[in-house]
Amino acid sequence: MTRRELALLLPLLALYVAAWAFFPERPDDEGSYVVLAERLVDGFYVTGDDSALLDERPGSPDLWYGPGLPALLVPLVAVDAPLWALRLTSAFVLFAAVLLMFVLARERWGSRVGLVCAYALGLYVPFLGLLSSLHSEVFAVLCIVVGMLGLSRFLGRGGMVWLVVGAVGLAGLALTRVAYGWVLTAALLVLAVWWLARRSREAGRAAAVVALALALCVPWLAYTYMKTDRVFVWGNSGSLSLYWMASPHEGDLGDWHQAHLVFTDPDLQPHRAFFGRLRGLTLPEQNAEIEREALANIADHPGAYAQNVVSNVSRMLFNSPYSRTAQQANDVFYAIPNAILLGAAILCALVLIPRRRGLPPETGVFALLAATAFGLHALVAAYPRMLAPIVPLVMWLTVLALVETGLLRRGAARGTPAPSRSY
Repeated sequence: MTRRELALLLPLLALYVAAWAFFPERPDDEGSYVVLAERLVDGFYVTGDDSALLDERPGSPDLWYGPGLPALLVPLVAVDAPLWALRLTSAFVLFAAVLLMFVLARERWGSRVGLVCAYALGLYVPFLGLLSSLHSEVFAVLCIVVGMLGLSRFLGRGGMVWLVVGAVGLAGLALTRVAYGWVLTAALLVLAVWWLARRSREAGRAAAVVALALALCVPWLAYTYMKTDRVFVWGNSGSLSLYWMASPHEGDLGDWHQAHLVFTDPDLQPHRAFFGRLRGLTLPEQNAEIEREALANIADHPGAYAQNVVSNVSRMLFNSPYSRTAQQANDVFYAIPNAILLGAAILCALVLIPRRRGLPPETGVFALLAATAFGLHALVAAYPRMLAPIVPLVMWLTVLALVETGLLRRGAARGTPAPSRSY
């Protein structure tokens, strides 16, 4: 990257620092990330506190979060850096993701289109609301862009370095947002079938990257097995998220609630008896019971679950509706950018599917990751910020669609771009 190119992107860093300084704080899960980073400094991760789920104990999340963001914070936490410094890392992490997106796009389409792609990613407005407090989605964005860069170069050039870079990026994504462990698993199955059916070199290489990413996550899966006696546990948040999505009770729209609130919130009274029966069980037993109850509700009330899925998709995109909560003015903060993002995704489908045989080899893999991630999040309670790791994939595909239609004109690419090939 030249100094001129870096200078053209620096306004985004200034914008991120301003957002860190002036946007209102939204701590959300911040306290838990800091506590987990402190525990990593002390040589352990979770305590196994059996009351962590049913009582309000943000310092005892018990495998609720992956170790990605806490591990990133360890050097600062180890030197007792203040909270503002921990938060400021988000601005630089997001800027690093934008720089890598520029490199990825510049190599394919040239510097001018690379700047368009980098700014399209960097100016996605909901990112700004994540910078004033610690959110794992910001680091997840960097991880997915690293994975995209490694995938693109490995598919086009081969080489162990790019295989490892792609795998490290995707593994970091799964360890930061644990739902992506399931996304990668599903993607690997699809890629394996793809390779068996077509014997495509590109599908085989993509499968190798994803398989290595999952292999890099084995230590985490071994740790969760040691704590839960269950195989292939990415985290303990999924069962409660699925429970709320499967709720058939009147007024419930599938949005997430803290479990301890059922004992005090009158609107959640229908759930009180079930959660009361969980007391006295270990945390793994509690999560297993919640999962069984959720699956039973889906089987008994499939219509209610389907309606909640529709509501959940709307929440991811437009931050509405929520159970017994009126729309708020800041919903447009998500609604307008995500309406544009949805339109861009539709444009990608309309433009790229008919041209699929002549597209860059990474196109199908990026589309597969985006579709799988969105589909999985639609099935369990989600928030708009959970779209964050999907955004770089959609932005890259959108720029490709604009280039294919001639609305963006490619320039002289840097490096050796991968040949255009189909799967």
